[in-house]
Parts: sequence; structure tokens; C-alpha cells
Amino acid sequence: MDCAACGQSFPSRNQLFKHLKELGHGVQTSDGNSNSTTDNSNKASIKERGNEAYFKYYLQQKIINTEDTDAANEQLWNDIYDTLRSPLPITYRIQESSWVGGDFSANLLSHVAKDELHQWTVGGHDGAPKTRITMTKDCHHFNKSKHESINRDNKLSSLLHALQELGATYRQELVSAIPPLVLWSCDSNEKDDRKSFIADLCAAPGSKSLQLLDLLHSMNNEKGGDANDIPNGLLVVNDSDRNRIITLCQRSRRVPRGPMLAINMDARYFPGIRRKSGYKQKYDKVLADVPCSGDGTSRKNKHVWTEWSIPQAMSLHKLQRKILRRGLELLRPGGLLVYSTCSLNPLENEAVVSSVIDDVGGTDKVKIVPLPTWLTSKFKAMKGLTTWLVPTSKYGKASKEFDMYECFTDVPAKLQSGKITPSMFPVASDLELKKQVSNCARFVPIKDSIDSGGFFVACLIRLQVGDLCEKQKTDKKKSGVDPKLDAHEPVKRAKVSNNDDTQMQTVIDTDASKAVSPKNELLRDGDWICEACKKLNFGRRDSPTCIGCKKRRPKTAGTEEKITRQPLLKAPCLQTELEPFLNFFGISSSNSVFQNVRVIRRKRERTFVLVSAPVAALSISEKWGAFRETGISVCTMSAIPSVEEDSATANHADITALFDEAVPILALHAKKRHIKIEPLSFRKALAQSILEDLKKETAETERIKTTLDIPLTPLCENEPWYESHDVALESGVFIVSCTCPFKGDVGRFSFWCRRHAEGSITVETSSRVLAAMLVVVHTSVSFAAAADVLVEQPTTG
Repeated sequence: MDCAACGQSFPSRNQLFKHLKELGHGVQTSDGNSNSTTDNSNKASIKERGNEAYFKYYLQQKIINTEDTDAANEQLWNDIYDTLRSPLPITYRIQESSWVGGDFSANLLSHVAKDELHQWTVGGHDGAPKTRITMTKDCHHFNKSKHESINRDNKLSSLLHALQELGATYRQELVSAIPPLVLWSCDSNEKDDRKSFIADLCAAPGSKSLQLLDLLHSMNNEKGGDANDIPNGLLVVNDSDRNRIITLCQRSRRVPRGPMLAINMDARYFPGIRRKSGYKQKYDKVLADVPCSGDGTSRKNKHVWTEWSIPQAMSLHKLQRKILRRGLELLRPGGLLVYSTCSLNPLENEAVVSSVIDDVGGTDKVKIVPLPTWLTSKFKAMKGLTTWLVPTSKYGKASKEFDMYECFTDVPAKLQSGKITPSMFPVASDLELKKQVSNCARFVPIKDSIDSGGFFVACLIRLQVGDLCEKQKTDKKKSGVDPKLDAHEPVKRAKVSNNDDTQMQTVIDTDASKAVSPKNELLRDGDWICEACKKLNFGRRDSPTCIGCKKRRPKTAGTEEKITRQPLLKAPCLQTELEPFLNFFGISSSNSVFQNVRVIRRKRERTFVLVSAPVAALSISEKWGAFRETGISVCTMSAIPSVEEDSATANHADITALFDEAVPILALHAKKRHIKIEPLSFRKALAQSILEDLKKETAETERIKTTLDIPLTPLCENEPWYESHDVALESGVFIVSCTCPFKGDVGRFSFWCRRHAEGSITVETSSRVLAAMLVVVHTSVSFAAAADVLVEQPTTG
């Protein structure tokens, strides 16, 4: 990690924070002016930004296709190009379903920011979901990391980062929030959105995944569901990079993620997950935000100008096609898929969409639907291109070669070996498809419309059931084109060796009606082929009859075949296991939120996980290497009690720890082991706990010292916070919560503690979470007290 002001490198963020704090690099001065070294660096960077080949390529492609004249479109592209060279405003999306509260967060931000923020509300028309975006006016993505923008002397900066730590806001570019909104707004089916089954094929780093999760919760509330309920839906998030999917899981712990299942797979071979009944899980909505060249992100990634090249887009074309095709295979009839990239290149956008639809059977099987009018008109989106040119791989290099081809027959034979394929050109044979391609949309920064980057979005709907590759097979035989010249390859099943410890138990989704050879190397232990109907039966069903014709499995002569049965990763809780936990916190056994609790059983402890009903219905093996996380981890308890032990006699010693992510939902439902205190006392408890944690030299405390701008000592007073409250509890874990009113809205905050046998109490919640809560509570209390709108609450136990 490098300092933007002096260029010095640091091995960790903590050391970079310390450097920024000591030297003031990247931090505004007391008079509101930025550091002069940083300003000079920013001005130099503006001059360095630009690429002649980039400018000329998109001018030739005519991506600006308004109804004006060519001269007017060319002038508009010049203005857009200048905007793409300017810095990008930092934007935050309000997480409406956060534990803190979306209205509370938006109200507090608007009150603190005054004129420093510009708030957008995207959506909310004709029943469409809405997303609220806050955009900074003076802070930009310009030689700054996410943490360099923290200004300790600016209350707004500290508040924004504290809300993000609590999951109330998420740093997300404005155009990046469009694909999830389109996925919801274009759905004209009568299916209840609260029961939607969604797949995010390329999810990391997680901005769109968390937005999809937020929309699931928001639609649940708007359609009559309880705000505290877990939506009856499923969101499978996937990414091929293990570290990136782990980062996504860490970020998702800040929000209610009961419907979420995170896996780590190549999106081209996204697994066809089976339900416990043995049937394949089909999806109502699929988001394919595929890997791309990213040339639409030039406002925040200056390396785009120096590294932009045509070969990069060409190399991704084949990958993007495979991911899109896999996404279409996962859809149920009538399901929606949104294909998006942060690239402006038609080779990665229109060419991918049109060629895949042509391959899978044309517009009779997959249709491109128009985007909502309120969205395209608000952001002045450009229509999808119906014609485009394909350049050579040497386009714009030292030789200044700007040759481009209109059709595949114009391409020299030496370039037809794989660099340029027929799928990169417009589909000329299907006039209806050519017409529908214009329903796609390209979002570019236009003055007085959208101050963001470039983005491409297409919405597809699957119309029919059947083999999506039929047309591709027949067309190749009739066309006479060498299949090696085309990138149209069917998606293959992932091969897994039998001696792999992380053997994949979930099978790639293929047509189960096809006959499978008994010698197929993809068969796993326990799988068998029905001799009557030739259908593949999975051993994990543990059933002696065929899933298709219901005939019994024949016995193998001379051998005793045993069906290998893998234990489920998340097994249902036994009533004797769950009742002690519910009784401990005074939660009714009929509470709908706790009807789908799953347990991970280990030798010395058990972990309870709260999931949605569709997640609980999936068949997932603990030896499936692709699995990462799911649901809300609630608590760990000691080993399974004996059958003879009465669950009513179980005591507090059974619960060994709570998870921070589950404390907010427990605070909503727990009637025992739950103490509610007023905001001022809650702030005191936070300050005392953080001050105690800062005595420890850890990476977490070093970060808190760098970013926390509130003096702790004046808030602590002398006596411990719990002495002023009647904490008449036995030893063990308990919850402390606070509702903080602010101008008609209420923010909810909570942490968990442990009372020891000698009577002392320690706060066990993470120091980073405590520091974030302190910033938000202190800000709301201070502003509310100044406006005389704070209402103290009586202490209850």
C-alpha cells in the first residue's frame, strides 16, 4: 500500500494509517484546504489521463446514438470523454434493511452533511423498489484509497465510515446500483418477490450482492411482511476467487443475511444445486456482472488510460459468453437474467448478448426486454448498438493501426485462428434479435444527468423449457464454418477426481433426461443409472427407487454396493437442542424467525445458524469444497446434552459465546437476558469498553486510534456503566440494547456482554463495532440534544 502524497510503501493498512496521521498526507487542513502535495499530484494526474486510441475507438463505434445529428453526437462524446478523465465522486448506498435503520441513517446523514452531500433516490416508481444514494461533493476517487478519505476533523467523514462498519451504508458507485434495480423492476411475473430465488454468478466484492439482499428484505416489508422476519427467499452468491468471496462473506456479516449462501466456483460451471427432495434448484432471477476490461471505470482507476487495449476485451469475450450461457441455463421459464459490465466495448456487451441468444435458439427461447423508462430517461441511457465494428488486435498501437471489420468474411485468414471469431460480429440472420439488441442500455456520464462512470446493462427473459444448445448444433452443420474458428463451446461439467478431499457433492446442472453412460468418469460413489429410463440418480438421495420411473435399484451380483451418505453441513436442530437456547433468552418456540435454525455439530461444541426456509431446503454436504458461508451465525453451545437430560433444566453454561452478527436480531426478540438502556448510558458503556480495549496493542485497536475522533475520557465518568443499572442476572452472556430517536426515526444499537462468576462484566463485542456505534450514537445524541429532540427512555431489565 502506497501513500498518494509521498509514494512511500507500507506492508499493512495500519502502518499506512499511522503514517497519514503523523504527516497529515491526504488529510484536509483546519482551514478546509487539502494538503498541497496531494493537490499538485491530483492536477498532474488529470493531465496524464487520456488515450487517443480509446477516444477514437468509441468514436468509430458510435456508442453515442442519440436522435441528434452525427456532429451533435460527436460533440457529446467529446464532453463525455472529458468527464471520464475527471475524478469520480465517492458515493454511498443506504442499506434500507440494516439493523441500524435505513431512514435513521439517511436522516442523520442529511442533517450532519447539510450541503456536503447530494442524495439520489433511484426507483420507487410504479411499485419498483427504491435505492437511496448519497454522493459527496468535495471528496473524489483520485489517488485515494478507501481509508485515505477519512478526515478525523470532519464529522461527516467519520459518520459515513462508522455507518459502513455497521452495515447501514455501503460504498458503491451510482451506476453499479442499476443492475439489481433492473432485475427487480423488469419482473412482470406474479411470483412474490419475498420468495425469489436469486443467483449472483460473479458476486465479489459484494456491492450488488448486498443490494440484492437489501431488496429482498425491503420487498418483504413493503408486501406486508414483518420487518423483523427473514425473507422467504434464496440468494446464492458466487465468485471464482477464494479471497474475494471470503471478503464478501466478511462484509455480509454486518447485515441480516439469512437468505444468503456463499460459494466459491468458476461461474462457467456454476453448480446446479439440488434440494433435499432431489430436484434441481432453478432461479427466478440471475445477475451476471461478468469480468470485463473495465474501461468504464476510468474515473476511479487511472491505470485504464495506460493499460487499455483491444486484445484484453477480445480475450474476455469467450469467458463472458460462457458465463452468460450458464446463467440462462439456471433460469426457470419466465425467469430474468441481467447481464452487465463496467465496460463500454460492444465486443463485451452487445456481441456477447446477441451471439449467445442466437446460439441457444434465438428470440423464441430468450428475449431481450426493455429497461424501465423511468430509469433510462432519468440517466439518459444510450440504446444498445445494432451494428458495430470489430478491430484488429493491433488497434491503436505504435503503428497507429485503426483497421476495423464489418463482417467475419472481411477478416484476413491469419486472424481467423481464434483472435477474431464470428461471435464478435452482429447477427445478421435474425432481424428480430437485431431489433431487440437496441433494448440494451449503455450508461455514460452526461452533464445534468448522471455523475458516475460507464456501464452496460441488458435484461433477458427465458421463454421456454428445453435444450438451450439445439440451434447451435444444427447451425454449425449447415453453415460450414469450422467450429475451431468459433468461440461457441458448450459448457462442460467440472471434472472431480475421486481422491480429492474437497470432492464436490453438488452436480453441475445438466439435462437429467439424457442417458448417462455407467462408465462415465463423472459418476461419484453411490450414484447409479436406472436401467429402465437411463436417468442418473444421486447417491445422496439415499433412496432405493429411481427418481424418474420409481423402479427399484437392481442389486449388483457378487458385490454389496453401499450408497455413500455424506452428513449435511447444516443439519436441523433437534427440539431438545433449540429449546434451552430459546428458554434462556425468553423467545417463544413458535417465533417464525427461529423456525429454520441449523446446527453445525462438532466434538466439543455446536454452532447455531439462522437461515431462510429455501436455504434450509437445500442439500449441501460438508465435504463440498465450494461452500463458504450461509445464514446468520447465532451462538456456540457446549456439547449435545444427553437424551435423559430435560431441556428445561439446561442452564446458562451451555451457551459459550454469541456472534456479533446475531446480536441485533436477538435484541429484537429476546425477553430475558436483555437489558435496555437510554442513549446517554449506552454511549458511556461504549466509551468505557473502547477505552479498556485500547490498552491492548492489536491491529484492531491501532486502527481505532487512527480513525476515532471522539475524546473518550469525558464520556466515561468514574463508575462503571453497569453499576448505575440493576443488572440482576446470573453469570453468563446477555444483551444490552438502545433505541436512539432522532427526528421521528429510531436507530437500533446493541452489543453483548458476559457476567463472570465473581460479578464483573466484560463487553465481548468487537472493538471496531463498538467504535462505529459510538460515532453514530454520539453524533445523533449531540445533534438531537442541540435541537432538543432527544427523548430519554426509562431503564428496563
